[in-house]
Amino acid sequence: MKYVKLGKTESVVSQFVFGTLTMGILQRNIAVEEGAHLMRQALERGVTFLDTAQAYGTYSHIRKALDGHHGQTVIASKSGKQDYEGMAEAVEEARRELNRDVIDVFLLHAVQREDDLDRRRQGAWQCLLEMKEKGLVKAVGLSTHNLKIVEIVTEWPEVDVIHPIFNKLNFGLINEENKNPAEVLRRAFEKGIGLYGMKPLAGGHLYQDAVSALRFAFNFPFLHAVAVGMVKTEELAVNLKIYYGKEVGRTELAAAAENKRMYVIPFCKGCGDCLAACDQGAISMVAEKASIEHSSCILCGYCRRECPHSMIRII
Repeated sequence: MKYVKLGKTESVVSQFVFGTLTMGILQRNIAVEEGAHLMRQALERGVTFLDTAQAYGTYSHIRKALDGHHGQTVIASKSGKQDYEGMAEAVEEARRELNRDVIDVFLLHAVQREDDLDRRRQGAWQCLLEMKEKGLVKAVGLSTHNLKIVEIVTEWPEVDVIHPIFNKLNFGLINEENKNPAEVLRRAFEKGIGLYGMKPLAGGHLYQDAVSALRFAFNFPFLHAVAVGMVKTEELAVNLKIYYGKEVGRTELAAAAENKRMYVIPFCKGCGDCLAACDQGAISMVAEKASIEHSSCILCGYCRRECPHSMIRII
């Protein structure tokens, strides 16, 4: 495993990041013991960087995984809270639930709009800066799907870390000005900002092309690390082999991909564009949100292509 300094922060991290979104309450919602066991396997194989968020509900998984583990571990968390008080509570929750006096990296979660930067989340950002000054947080920044946001905050001297979406399809990337993502990330990287990518498998849609997709992300020169979500041992084993450049057999890939399913994330806008794309009749509207009947779904991905908000994933 290769370890790198996360930009100008004091954290040295593994290039392979264990992303906990998929095992949390927003997606597969696996048991704490199961998630902790998988995470511990990753830690014992050299992974030192764990990514989580207040919304994921995975603090308990991480805390249990770290129980009795004596190796160095870097944890990045995030919160979507907008005001000072809410963000202060979020940081305190992370410190308490993770059993850590100091959180290595804490980010504004999912900053997609420019007015998040100059108005809507001013209080939350001010809180993170003060938490860093007090020594309760080591590094601060944000996560985003919007390339323009990356470009803007690259010029902010206070930003230590950016967690951008990055995959070879540019799936989920907001790029209204049609700029070159590699060039935007290069500028941030050269400024000394710590960069670790998310969704290298394009929300699961590249699972059948996992070898190429993950190597594309791991080999990209302007990311310090890449977060990969996993929920079972077979996925961890295959993803690590891909990271190390080892050959991966069809049987291994099939085992890692077994029981994948299409999933509508809870923030579905309810536009209904996906319904007509499903020839299997597997999608219906429930409580004004799209819902997928997994027994009828064949994972064709047509619904995902029709979703204008990138709310459908394969997990």
